[in-house]
Amino acid sequence: MRKKINQTKPTATLLLLAAVVVFSTVFLAGCGSTDDGQISKELPILKAGYSQYPYPPLHYSDSNGELVGFDIDLAREAADIMNVEIEFVPINWAEGVEALESGDVDMLWGGLERASLDEHKVKFTKSYLRSNIVLLMNVDRDYAEFKDLQGLSVCALNFTAAFNYLKVYNRDVIKSQRSFTPPEYQNLMDSLSSGEFDCMITDTSFASFFLKEHRGETYKMSDTVMGSNYAVAVRIDDTELFDQLQAALDELEADGTIDSLSEKWVELGPYQPVESDETDEPDDEGQAGDEAGDEADEPVE
Repeated sequence: MRKKINQTKPTATLLLLAAVVVFSTVFLAGCGSTDDGQISKELPILKAGYSQYPYPPLHYSDSNGELVGFDIDLAREAADIMNVEIEFVPINWAEGVEALESGDVDMLWGGLERASLDEHKVKFTKSYLRSNIVLLMNVDRDYAEFKDLQGLSVCALNFTAAFNYLKVYNRDVIKSQRSFTPPEYQNLMDSLSSGEFDCMITDTSFASFFLKEHRGETYKMSDTVMGSNYAVAVRIDDTELFDQLQAALDELEADGTIDSLSEKWVELGPYQPVESDETDEPDDEGQAGDEAGDEADEPVE
């Protein structure tokens, strides 16, 4: 005689076990695993826009083509505290506000001077780095202040704090001025060495980094002529991101990380651009965007 099949309803215990299995399957589907088998949940990604042009030692590509620099290290440290992944997105710096507003990037980070953007359009963190404006010149020159530039030819790197100052400085006292895009780095230095330009307006971070290459034999820099403060910009209405980012920067300042990174990048060797890397060249969109600054590139008589 065959046994009668049990057709009773599932018990509460069986229902609970089934629910656990379903939940576990859904949870694991959203997770990855590390090499040692540990479950790791994917982190949210924040996009940090930085200038498509290198600006050592804040951000540039090393001889291996790797994106490195003070700002790159600092952004990664902040991302660790915020428990997010950070993706670096090269952009036309002149279109930074538009990139923020469109959502192409979540923040602007990389040698961004507070005075370079309208504070009614973006929200700035507190300054995390002070890199004073100085004059870089041949060793046989002796300029100490902006008033010493009267009647001289002056240059600067485009889309930097020094360039912004050069655009608004008393044009009537300067004989001529020109801005160079950072890919024209060598042309700029050749022009300075040949005497085509009398001096370059830059900041202490760039000048100190550059002088290591020449060991002070060819060029020298003046004492500070004015202050320059760097900060991170986010969308003006993104209060949640701003609060998290500012808290992370405050922590990195308090525990000495910012000071350590400053020392690290001052001590490293000179900027070595990647000669054959086509990605360092501005794309068509970037070239078009730079046309807005062409007027500042023309000599001012």
